[in-house]
Amino acid sequence: MSKYFARVKSIGIDIEEEVVLDINGVEVICFAGVCPYEIHEGKEYPVSFELVIFDDYIVEESFDDAARLERIDDGFSYWIEGKLEGGVVNSLISFEDEILLSDYQYLNGKYIRMKVDRIDVEFLNK
Repeated sequence: MSKYFARVKSIGIDIEEEVVLDINGVEVICFAGVCPYEIHEGKEYPVSFELVIFDDYIVEESFDDAARLERIDDGFSYWIEGKLEGGVVNSLISFEDEILLSDYQYLNGKYIRMKVDRIDVEFLNK
C-alpha cells in the first residue's frame, strides 16, 4: 500500500465523504471512507488509496506511454493510465490492486488504461 501526504483542498458539501486532495500538485477527488479524525481544508494528512470497481474491470493496454488521471464527468469515476508493475499501476499516484496482479499479469511491464468507479482515500493515523 502506497502512502502519501495529501493537502485537503475542499470537503464536499452535498456528499460529506467527498474530498478534493492535492498530492504533489495532482488534484484527485476521492471518497473518504475511513477518516478517524476531523480533517480541515488547507491541512496535510497521511493517506493511502484503494481503487473501487463495482462491476467488471475495464483494463486495456495503452500505446501512449503516459501517466495520467482523467476524471469521468462530475462523479468519482476515473480513467487511470500508467505502467503496470506487478499489481501496481504507476500513474501520477501509484495504485495497488491484487486483481491486476492475478488477472492482468500478461500486461505486466506495459502501459495500461483502466476505469475505476471510485478512488477511496483512507486518512491514516498521524
